Formats: sequence, structure tokens, C-alpha cells
Amino acid sequence: MKRHISILLLFILISCFISCEKTIEFKGTVTDPLLVLNSVLTPDSVVSIHLSQSRFYLGEIAPFKHITDATVSVFVNGSLKEQLTYDAEGIYKGTYFPKAGDEIKIEVKADGYDLVKSQTVIPHASNIVSDSTVTIIEKEYVSPAQTNTTYISRERNMQVQLKLKDNINEENYYYIKATQNFYRKDELVMNRIIELNLSEVLKNNITDGGNIFDEIFGEGGNTNRTDNLFSDFYINGKEILFNFSFSDLLESIKYVNGEITDDGNDDKEATVEYIIEIGAFSKDMYQYVISGNEAANSKDVPFTEPVQVHSNIENGIGILGAFNSYRFVSRFETKYFPYYGGR
Repeated sequence: MKRHISILLLFILISCFISCEKTIEFKGTVTDPLLVLNSVLTPDSVVSIHLSQSRFYLGEIAPFKHITDATVSVFVNGSLKEQLTYDAEGIYKGTYFPKAGDEIKIEVKADGYDLVKSQTVIPHASNIVSDSTVTIIEKEYVSPAQTNTTYISRERNMQVQLKLKDNINEENYYYIKATQNFYRKDELVMNRIIELNLSEVLKNNITDGGNIFDEIFGEGGNTNRTDNLFSDFYINGKEILFNFSFSDLLESIKYVNGEITDDGNDDKEATVEYIIEIGAFSKDMYQYVISGNEAANSKDVPFTEPVQVHSNIENGIGILGAFNSYRFVSRFETKYFPYYGGR
């Protein structure tokens, strides 16, 4: 009897997974399209925004429709500054470079849509003090199999320390990133994002509670796409030290019987550039990035509630964010371009 019951349960389970596909009719309300406004403002660029039309999430997958005939007004600290000019593909541009502390308000009028509004404040640049040292190390290697063959190389080691002083009694939101660029004949030929191990970068920050890395990101750190973002919740008014270490091979020369036979550097000259950027986010921008990441992570997880992506657009959707960044830049010449591709 038990065997018959087991077979019946197995049959029911299998039937559930191989049952015929059933079309479920959508009985909700299809809402009218909304105007989508996206813009990230910074003192390094003129005010610009992108406008498009939203689409129904169960509708046909198609490119977003650009809004090309809107009137876009920019207000700075309560006064009308300018109206943006349409450029291309839904992008509107102005001539004003926002300043730290500016309250920027955007109003958009477009046929068929309610008046869309949003505002943000340009954060002040992070208070950063930098210190760096560079050492050149020459190394010699003798091949065990060929005692008459010697390799001599030069290596550049750079240590960088950036000290961030958080302003007390303010809500501050930060991001940090590092990039490495390679130029040949003044042309950018490669750009790569350097993955930062923040437990290593922040290892010299010791507080009463332990390592500040654990306080900000939790024990073990954050491993998702927002692991370079943090607020000043645990560090209000404190100083944080960021320590970086970079090593690069400058050249490698092969000697046989004391004479150069191959310098290994033919046509590999390049300029290397390191950029470490620490910036301050507006609160809305921070919340948008965090919620957007959570939404992206949850979409592939079954039986979970959808995550609402933060928006500060009135009568529309999207984000009007702002940031202000500090950049540490170091450039040097090398005769050993490791990613040489025959250019």
C-alpha cells in the first residue's frame, strides 16, 4: 500500500512540472505612459538631462521612445537660469556648470504629460588630503638553465594614502573607484576598472569597535555591485584613511654573455594613468543606486516581492541625482605595455 501511495505522489509532482502551459489573462489597469527623466549633475559638466517615455512592463519589448519636443527649464537657487536645448536621442543640454551647494530644479513641459518636476543639491567635494610615494626597483634574474642569460627589469611601486574628513552633523554619502588607463601616441587604447579590496584599502582604520570596514559594510564586506558606496552613518565627523598600492613593470631587458639580445620592449611604449576617485553623492542618487542594485539582484530570485527603485521625479519616473568628486591622478611612461595588441 505504501508503495502505491509513493507512486501516486511521484505522479502528482511530475504532473505539476510537465503540465500544459496556461495563458493567464491580465485583468489589471494598463496605465498611461509616464515621462522618464534621468540626469546626474556634477560641477565638471553642463546641466543635461535625458527624456523618454515609459512602457508597460507586460507590453512589447521595444526601444524606449525619446521625447524630442519638450520645454526644459533649469532653476538655480530659486531663479530661472536657462532653458535646455534639444541635442539628440532624447538628450537636452544647457550651458550652465552647476556649483557646489547649488539647488538645481528641473521642470519639463511636454504635450500629453503632466508637468514634471524634480530638484537636487550639488554636494560639496569631499575633504581629501593625499600623500603618495613612488619607488623604482631594479631586479636581476639569472636563468638556472642558462647561466649566461640574465634578465634585468625595472619596476615602479606607488603607495597612495587618501584621508577623507567627514563633515560632522551632516548626512553624507560617498563612493570610491579606481581606474587605469593606457595611452599610445596620446590616444586612449585601453581602460580598466580596478577592483578594490576594501578590507585591504581600509585596513588601517581601527576604531573602538574594531575595523571600520566591518562597521560600514558588515562583517566580511559587501560583495555586490554597490560595494564601493557607503554612508557616514558610522563615521560622522571622523577621518578615514584609504591606502592603495600599485606595481607596474617599466621595462625588461635580456642579456646573454653580458650583451643585450632582447630588450623585450619593441614598440611597447605607452603612458599609464591611474585615477582614484572619491566622491560625494546626493542622498537621492545614493538611494537610487542602492535600490536599483537590489531590484536587479531580486529579479532572478523566485517568490520574492519586487523592489521599488527610488525616484525623486514628480509626475514621472527616473532620477535627478548629483555628485562631486575628488581625483588623485598619477601618470608615467613605460616601455612595457602589458596588453600590447600590435597597435
